[in-house]
Amino acid sequence: MKKIIMIFFAAMAFALPIIKPYKFYRYSYYISKVAFNKKYLIVGLENGHILINDFKTNKKINEIILPKIHDFMGDLISMPIYSLDISKNGKNLLILAQGENESRILFIYNLKKRKLKKIFTSEKMFMKASFINKSNILFALLSDEIMLYNLKEKKFLYDTQIGNYVFSTYAINKRKTKIAIGDESGVIHVVDIKTGRKLFDLIGYNKDKTIGIDFIKNYIINASSDKRVAIYNINTKTMITKTDAKFLPYAAALSPNLEKYAIQYDEKDNIMVYNIYSKPLYLLKGHQMPLINMKFLSNNELISYSPSEIIIWKLK
Repeated sequence: MKKIIMIFFAAMAFALPIIKPYKFYRYSYYISKVAFNKKYLIVGLENGHILINDFKTNKKINEIILPKIHDFMGDLISMPIYSLDISKNGKNLLILAQGENESRILFIYNLKKRKLKKIFTSEKMFMKASFINKSNILFALLSDEIMLYNLKEKKFLYDTQIGNYVFSTYAINKRKTKIAIGDESGVIHVVDIKTGRKLFDLIGYNKDKTIGIDFIKNYIINASSDKRVAIYNINTKTMITKTDAKFLPYAAALSPNLEKYAIQYDEKDNIMVYNIYSKPLYLLKGHQMPLINMKFLSNNELISYSPSEIIIWKLK
């Protein structure tokens, strides 16, 4: 009976529509971080350069070259980039990078004036940062804390311990009122951004480190290193669907209308797109390395990136 079931699912997967890349971009160095909006495609490379390109054409608009730092041997190396984020008004780029002695440096780059400004250097182990509004920046720390920094007052408004594990990643809802934080526990912590107060935890199918996450409307997708993927409804605090990947699901994304989701599916770096009830719809083939992240641009358009390429897909 098990063999019959396996043959059935193998045949179903083989019969799926296979989608090839609509746009395919390669760069001279490995990709570290990516940020984008309708105007810009901004790519941070492992050589410490940040390319600011036109989103539609990928033509270069400008380039930021971050300063070199010293490694533990005293040699000059490229500055690692931890996080990139574009402000809601599209005027500023947030850059979180590593400074000397593993410190963290926060830069803001004015995209119109093309000016880079250092905001501060900190010894805190910041791993990711995002604009919340024109005044506030949210930070996640390796120690599973979050901190909210006010640019006008030049101070942190709160420092909250969220979990007791090592931070992994987070996703913020569109209104930027809530954040879903994943760590090595597999639990998703949902937090009120304004106050830093933890609202509740989503505990269910995922039992290991969160490696892919997305937060759309009242749904959160959690892809963990035990190859489990689950979607939770934050209103009911329940799991609505689940599936298993064949390989580590390094990236996961929900469509804007919540009718579909996508994950890195197998060891060949293919992406599987499902309907919201976990029925496979499409297999996306084109990546040559495990994914860093992906995001639906619209209900039938997806952007994904690995260290070696950025791909835009059209599902229809």
